[in-house]
Amino acid sequence: MLLLALLLALPSQIELEQAVQDAIAGSCPGRKVSIDRDLTRACHEYTAAASTGKAALSGIAVSFYASLESAEPAPVAGVARVSPPSRADRAVGELFPRACRFNRVGVGAALIERGEAVVCTLTADHETDLSPIPGRVEEFDVVQVAGRLAPGLTNPRLFVTRPTGEVEEIGLTASGGEFVTKVALRETGEHSLEILADGAGGPQVVALRRVFAGVKPPDAPPREVKLGKGLDGVEAAIARLRASRGLPALERDPVLDAAAEAHSQEMARTRTFAHVLPADGTPGDRLRARGYAFRTAGENIGLAEEAGGAHEAIVGSPAHLANLLDPRHRRLGLGEARGPTPDGTEGVYLTEVLAAPIVASKDPVADVAALVEVERKKHGLKPLRRDRTLDLVATHEVLAAAQSGAVKLSGDSAGLALEKVPELSSAVAELYVGGGADIVAASKNLAEPRWTRLGVGAVYAGSKESGPGRLWVVLL
Repeated sequence: MLLLALLLALPSQIELEQAVQDAIAGSCPGRKVSIDRDLTRACHEYTAAASTGKAALSGIAVSFYASLESAEPAPVAGVARVSPPSRADRAVGELFPRACRFNRVGVGAALIERGEAVVCTLTADHETDLSPIPGRVEEFDVVQVAGRLAPGLTNPRLFVTRPTGEVEEIGLTASGGEFVTKVALRETGEHSLEILADGAGGPQVVALRRVFAGVKPPDAPPREVKLGKGLDGVEAAIARLRASRGLPALERDPVLDAAAEAHSQEMARTRTFAHVLPADGTPGDRLRARGYAFRTAGENIGLAEEAGGAHEAIVGSPAHLANLLDPRHRRLGLGEARGPTPDGTEGVYLTEVLAAPIVASKDPVADVAALVEVERKKHGLKPLRRDRTLDLVATHEVLAAAQSGAVKLSGDSAGLALEKVPELSSAVAELYVGGGADIVAASKNLAEPRWTRLGVGAVYAGSKESGPGRLWVVLL
């Protein structure tokens, strides 16, 4: 009876933590790993739920509790059923990633039916220090977001997903790697706070915190909904998401598919999860290398056991969600590749490329002139009178600029206009390069009442600096 009691007894929390640290020291020599209280609390919440049947024995369920208790953006979950329970301290040594790319660990265990135990570990590579943000606050409360970026990271940005689904970027005060701001939780419900920063691999999520204002956090994971298999399932999920916000579905684009597939393959080959890689550059570089002319472009990447899980992780990120819901995008490319992950396990690298291609107008000069007139009306000004000589000068100047490939005027365009049209008393020249005629709306001169005439030159051209198929415009 005494032996049976010992077999059914769980090791203490202290024994579990010592066991996992001993196992890490043996498998990851020289790696300094600390017990993380937030991740440990998440494991306790999970094992308590699993012991009562509220949570399944799955890594997805563990990750759900981690998202409630911790701001780590991508902790790796490990879960096991153990019999007898006394062996729980041995089991923890089998649940952490053998690639050893983590420096924080949480651990917990609980008894379940039939004399068994459920054991949980959560590991994270903690770099950016974030001041504690409460997960539950009063409605209409204000929370402070502050911290320090890890070395090598710059340009912190904060994105907030409101309970309505609206994604908003909040300005941060940043200096020397430190950042701070306050966020007003102006709606009742769940808010997701995400901090992005730029590193060698491009933008990356460094912290993600769920905050519930005036409501209780969920006490159990949502039912695990299986997406359709592979990339078709991801495409259908994106269409449903956009339809739920009144947005049209994105059209699959074979060029974007090729770019997405190639990047997923390169991430898998190099075991690197990043937007920027040495072999293929930035997302924009990948599209320009394929001669793809785009007005807008964005990229999401995800990593999970299957493509569907990788997409779900993408949707859980406010910044990536904003990309999926950007109303400007019209086309979609998807690519996946299975391979070893940075933490040493096996997974699927998913790349989602979203873009709006440049569709060349038959008469870009007329389009630009019409937009100029619209902008003048907005400011209550008279239309500018088109001048044929100024049109010829503007056309000459825009062709010269496009041929040079440099986004700048090659000479004194305004002086040439005054020379060709002697009755003019003054002139100004502007060069714009972009996806369509609307690029000239940025001109401050369109709001100037002193101007009376207009010359327009416009041509589609590509260059190394601007990319393929861009619209070049000179206004005089």
